[in-house]
Amino acid sequence: MGNPKLRSPLADHLFRAVLQLRTVEECYRFFEDLCTIGEVKALAQRFEVARMLDAGKTYDEIAARTGASSATISRVGRFLDYGADGYALVLKRMAGVAASETRRRDRQGRRRRRGA
Repeated sequence: MGNPKLRSPLADHLFRAVLQLRTVEECYRFFEDLCTIGEVKALAQRFEVARMLDAGKTYDEIAARTGASSATISRVGRFLDYGADGYALVLKRMAGVAASETRRRDRQGRRRRRGA
């Protein structure tokens, strides 16, 4: 159930606040107030590294695309393999959303072609 060193009432409150965000724009606004630009960019880089590792990309491909060091890529890889499965949870959900959006667009395209 996560690292006990991370758990605290303050962290709980922060995560509940994040769960209140409904759009990407709201996330930008909140994280711009909460974090430095460098902190947000570092988080985004790690998440992209996780996504690319999960997709089977090589360290060289990941470093070229993200600018991440081999140490960062290795660290993210360890969390993908031995962490709390947070990356896996989100990546799986995002893949489901992407697949659902693709199916919706395909259905809309078929309807337009039939109606045209």
